[in-house]
Amino acid sequence: MKYNRLYCLVLVMAAFMLLTGCSKDSRMPQNTLATPEETVKAYCDLDANGARLTSTNWSKVLPYISWSEEAGFDRAVVIAGFSIGKVQKKSDKESTVTVEYQVLGAVSGDYVTGKKTESVQFKVLKTGRGWKISEPDFMPPHVLVKDMVIHLEGTKKSELGEKVKSEER
Repeated sequence: MKYNRLYCLVLVMAAFMLLTGCSKDSRMPQNTLATPEETVKAYCDLDANGARLTSTNWSKVLPYISWSEEAGFDRAVVIAGFSIGKVQKKSDKESTVTVEYQVLGAVSGDYVTGKKTESVQFKVLKTGRGWKISEPDFMPPHVLVKDMVIHLEGTKKSELGEKVKSEER
């Protein structure tokens, strides 16, 4: 008898969740952008402007990604810019978009210069909530110099901000 009541309760709760749309996908924001390239560009623009540096701004990237949580990073890449490169359409629901970053260095406790070009492939999938980046899901923030300096000054790391700012000159 006790198990019948528990079984009925579980069924009622499941039905309620289905009717109210309480699923993981429905909690993820909708991406209204039309293409994988637009999705990756929007994500990279937000990242370059420092959206992924703090938990208060991180939610801005949610419409463009398939994961709902992100690890805290102890390293951020400082960039001069990025460009959207090759787009490889694998199917109507999957594409790979290559992004070329002009890397200046990295902040991880201190600032270490290291100019190079970094190529990152973003896997983008068509979902019920629009195009979503599924990979890479563990990439440190790639932030423009000016935005990194603003972030560091805001965290009272002005000396480190000055080191990064010297890249602009």
